Amino acid sequence: MKLAGILETVVYCTTDNEDETRRFYRDVLGLAPLCEGSAAHRLGSGVFLLFNRDVTSTQDWPPPHGAVGPVHTCFLAAPGEYERWKAELDAKGVEIVNETTWDSGLRSLYFEDPAGNMLEIAEGDMWEG
Repeated sequence: MKLAGILETVVYCTTDNEDETRRFYRDVLGLAPLCEGSAAHRLGSGVFLLFNRDVTSTQDWPPPHGAVGPVHTCFLAAPGEYERWKAELDAKGVEIVNETTWDSGLRSLYFEDPAGNMLEIAEGDMWEG
């Protein structure tokens, strides 16, 4: 028996920064919610979720969840788009806090969303072996 993939990835915001954080994912990263007001964004074969931890940490169903602090997620740039992402983030005033070249020669860059989540855009799959 084995798992087939990752269905969902979640990052959290709070009531104080929810509007700004939703705008960031829509306007900076170009993610479109599945429907108006939805926390879900289809991305490839998976779903990227933006949850308000003030709600998810106290809900009855599904079970309460929500990290106490920022989380990390890594997006995969489309082939040949890595440099364009660097330029786009810069043009939109997003500070790149680190850029790493992995042993494979592939690069990834790190930046934060308005809720303090650490995001990464990778040039390719650095995990391929």
